[in-house]
Amino acid sequence: MNGIYGTETITLPVGLLTALATSDLRMAVYGLRALYGVVRFLHLIGMAGFIGMVVILDLRGLGLFPAASLDPIRARLALVLRAAFWLTIATGIALFLYDPLGIGLHSMFLPKLLLVVLGYLHARVVQRHPAIRAVAARRRAAAFASLAVWLLVVGASTWNHVERPVKITAALRASTVGKE
Repeated sequence: MNGIYGTETITLPVGLLTALATSDLRMAVYGLRALYGVVRFLHLIGMAGFIGMVVILDLRGLGLFPAASLDPIRARLALVLRAAFWLTIATGIALFLYDPLGIGLHSMFLPKLLLVVLGYLHARVVQRHPAIRAVAARRRAAAFASLAVWLLVVGASTWNHVERPVKITAALRASTVGKE
């Protein structure tokens, strides 16, 4: 079933995706179709808030505007950033459980997950090591890396959203798992 999108990229294991797709939890989530739109909307709001905060903070880290200009609202920005990140993660999990095969077989889904983990770990390292932020060149490099990773996450998400199956029979088989 790998490669239904015309690429032979590494995806999450089909056996795992099939087990999730046929699980009682997935069937319960799939039965909540009325909430799907709300969850998707919240996911997009979370992503927009998170990426917006990342861009603001990373542009400051790159030196595009003075660090002191954000001082009065820095704590609030960090709160919005964390809330938006965890909203995006929670709703992303819910969307994945709604259609594990449809989402998990996209060619950029696994790379996107790996980039999210990389971005999260990068943020934790930068946060825990003040020496990174203390030197301008290190701070700029960290901000550039952060911006690059999170924009790649958005790119992978976009790719997954517009990607259409080219191997139709494999896609149809994948879409009917658990619906018999």
